[in-house]
This record gives sequence, structure tokens and C-alpha cells, in this order.
Amino acid sequence: MSAFDELLKQNLPSRVRSNHALEHATLHVLQEKGNTVRLGGISDAGGFWIYGNVDTETLLLAAQEAHGRLAGGESHLAVHPNCGTNIAVGALAAGSLSWMGMLGTRGRPGRRLLRIPVAVLLGLVGYQVAKPLGPKLQEQVTTDADVSHLEVLEVVRHDVMGTPVHRVTTRMLS
Repeated sequence: MSAFDELLKQNLPSRVRSNHALEHATLHVLQEKGNTVRLGGISDAGGFWIYGNVDTETLLLAAQEAHGRLAGGESHLAVHPNCGTNIAVGALAAGSLSWMGMLGTRGRPGRRLLRIPVAVLLGLVGYQVAKPLGPKLQEQVTTDADVSHLEVLEVVRHDVMGTPVHRVTTRMLS
């Protein structure tokens, strides 16, 4: 069996999607509890990382509450407005339409200058049109609100160049 087949057997994409949902739900819970500190996160198959100044015990309790609420059916918590998916979809749409607006101007500096306002307008339109697509993509592709097969194990704080970074570790239940 190849290494790729072994990874597929472990169902890593599904684990990442579930941890991504749990990361978002944890951020929602922290916000509901009054956290105003800017936080960021990134998920992987073994859990997720939270970047920013938050108390470790508070983060553990929020992750546990988020898990319980997702498992209890609050699937809306899996989608977060500040997710990188939203940014990526908006940037891709804006960039693609802007690029299309500049087609046919190669080697023609005067034409290129005249076309810049059109490209900017197309980029803005693309960004606006893409806004509702980011949350839909989160809901359907990049997160999975079914976390019933996951368990929050621990939260460990690290300091990376003076910035608090927490590792939230999860595991698959048998």
C-alpha cells in the first residue's frame, strides 16, 4: 500500500474539515463570551492552532463547549465570517475578473492605462459577487459540522517570537 493510500485510509480530509469546523465554533464561543482580542487559526488532521492572546483554560473550555454545541446540532457555528476561505474566494474572483479586463492590452501601454479603471471596477464587482460564495464553500467543502467522531484532548500554549500560539489537539473516537 502506498503512502497516499495510507493517508486516504485514515480519512485525513474529513478530519481536517471537522477540526476546521471546531476551530470556527471555538472562535464563535470565545466571541460570545466577550473575547475582543484578534485571533486567528489554522486546522489540520490532529486539531488546530489558535494565534493570539487568549487564556489557555478559557480556550480549552471554549473548545469543549464548541464541540458540544456542534454535536448538538448548531452547525451554523462551523462557518466563520473571517475564514481564509472567504478571503481566497473573493481574491480569486476579483483577480480573475481584473485579469480578464486587461486582456488584449499586451504591448499597448496607452490601451493598458485606459483599461485600468475597467479592470479595477471588474475586480470590485468580482469581490462583491463572491462574498456569498465563501460561506457556502465553507459549509459545503472546507468544514464538516459533524464532530461526533472527535474528542478535544488538550490545549497547550506556545510562545512564537513573543506571540501566544495554542495547539488544540483532537483525536478520533473509536
